[in-house]
Amino acid sequence: MVNYIMKKLIPLVFIGVLFVGCKDQDKESPEDKTTNNSSQAIEEGPDLSGIEYNLSGDSAFITKCTRVGQVIVPSVIENVAVTGIENNAFFGNVGMTSLVLPDTLASIGNSAFRGCIGITDITIPPNVKSIGVSAFSGCRKLKTVKFLGHAPEDAKYMFKDAPATLYFDPGKEGWDKPFGGRPIKPMKDFPG
Repeated sequence: MVNYIMKKLIPLVFIGVLFVGCKDQDKESPEDKTTNNSSQAIEEGPDLSGIEYNLSGDSAFITKCTRVGQVIVPSVIENVAVTGIENNAFFGNVGMTSLVLPDTLASIGNSAFRGCIGITDITIPPNVKSIGVSAFSGCRKLKTVKFLGHAPEDAKYMFKDAPATLYFDPGKEGWDKPFGGRPIKPMKDFPG
């Protein structure tokens, strides 16, 4: 008799659990609600996962980046222009394979990209005025660096152990002398 009751009771309990567990599924949670009202649209900012930064006045500074793959440094964070990459910000980020810097950038700190062995080429935006000591040191796969602006201040060991050729815009100033201990060529000589 007990077996008979158990055989009938177990399926009923199972159905009851399913019913109770599913009854609230049709209710929308506040996170699920979406709206098409453009006046309520929230503008999303840049993806900052793996990026740490500081704000100072009207400038934002990248202080650390652990992102891998292609890294695009945003031009604006919290409505403030990104103007600097701090010392050691990307130091040893071996998983980064490519890097895009914003035109708002004005300075790159000491050892900022030191040991980033995955990057092969980089374009330095036109507003960069200073690049720190050992900024690209140890970037062993870095083959080409394109400078879009005037020659920044030269710093020691900027490209140490980086086999890069530097390309520059001949219409910009400061490219009449060696730079960063690497060969320099006008942009017209850039392959491809």
